[in-house]
Amino acid sequence: MPLNNKLTSSYLEENLAVFINLLRQEGLPVSTTEMFDALKALEHVDLSSREEFKSALQATLVKNTHDRGCFNRLFDNFFVPPEVQAQRNKQVEHRKKQFTHELDQARKELQFKGENLQLSPEELVQYRSMSKEQREKLKQFMYKTETGVNVESRFRPILESVVKSHLRYCKNQQGQSNRQDETGGSGRGEGAGAGKNKDELLREMDIQAITKTDLPEAEQLLQQLSRKLAVKILRRRRSGPRSGVLDLRRSLRENMRYGGTIFKLKHKPKRRSRQQILLLCDVSGSMKSYSTFVIQFLHGLRETVRDLSCFTFADRLENLTGELKGKNDLQYLLDRVIRRSETWGGGTNLGISLEVLNKKYPDLLNNRTSVIVVSDTKTIALDQAAKELGSLKDRVKRVIWLNPMPKEQWPEYRAVGTFAEMVEMWPCNTIAQLEEVLTGRL
Repeated sequence: MPLNNKLTSSYLEENLAVFINLLRQEGLPVSTTEMFDALKALEHVDLSSREEFKSALQATLVKNTHDRGCFNRLFDNFFVPPEVQAQRNKQVEHRKKQFTHELDQARKELQFKGENLQLSPEELVQYRSMSKEQREKLKQFMYKTETGVNVESRFRPILESVVKSHLRYCKNQQGQSNRQDETGGSGRGEGAGAGKNKDELLREMDIQAITKTDLPEAEQLLQQLSRKLAVKILRRRRSGPRSGVLDLRRSLRENMRYGGTIFKLKHKPKRRSRQQILLLCDVSGSMKSYSTFVIQFLHGLRETVRDLSCFTFADRLENLTGELKGKNDLQYLLDRVIRRSETWGGGTNLGISLEVLNKKYPDLLNNRTSVIVVSDTKTIALDQAAKELGSLKDRVKRVIWLNPMPKEQWPEYRAVGTFAEMVEMWPCNTIAQLEEVLTGRL
């Protein structure tokens, strides 16, 4: 049947182009020339006849019997009768309404003092996908937090941070479990090791998703990476020039014996500036795992970078440089950070911590100091934090911000945009990202 109506012709061509793209995605070799052949063939068939329409496309687009099955499957799913399409549309609308209802229900369940938490649709979906028991535990935790002593509305961002981290952790655990089911193993040996070895998996895994069972291997991997970085720093230091600028006075004096003819040049000794690193770690609930891993990584550089300072903060600043440089082992330092830190358990107030750092430790802040901040940027009193961060940046060589928050979530938080405009901010929620960022900047 000839196509005289331009609108109908255009509509048919668009649908045919989409259908051919689907065929190409399935591996069928369909060229633009064959698409035009199909359009010409359709001018000579009755488009109201499904069988004639299908036969015309099959004759021009399918080249062998092997591709016929794929063509039939895609055709039946793409070109459906009106009554079937209407039924599908009803099902889609029903699923949309059900999905919207589930998200609304999730928002009602995840409230703090009557206000909805600022959670993305993906995070709400993750919450609904959790088991009933897991959801009840999370709601119970939120209730106890909300009804706690001296818990005010301004602590909502802190609670949001904890809830988001928990949802991300559950998502990673589900993904890890699915990968283990697909490989038919426990993540060790034949399963996880088929494509990547254990070290590669640990390097790419979200730090917060590393289990206690895998923790010793992850810590050993961190030690290896620290040693590699230490060797690179030493090599770069030794390979640099040992002499400085030309010393004209010494050169003239040395060559007076030759009648003033310059045979030997003298240079001033090269002054090597000692690099200082100041580590500033957020030890609030959502940041505990990430901060401890960064501390472990830099702990291996103590001998290479002598001027290494370590501070932690939550609602106040705490100096742990003594523990870092002392004779105590790494486990003692981590125990000090995690279990006995004075800042543990408070709300995150970066502004107060930076203010104390700027005023109390000015000798550590100079043009040789590289400050490494480990935080997801979630803090109360954002304006004060931005002001103090700007003051810190003006006094030091550089500020490197390691943000464990997934980069796709950055646009959702004003604090991320505010701080990222002021300092270098890098996504850092895996060991691989930690190595990549610090290796190129220390």
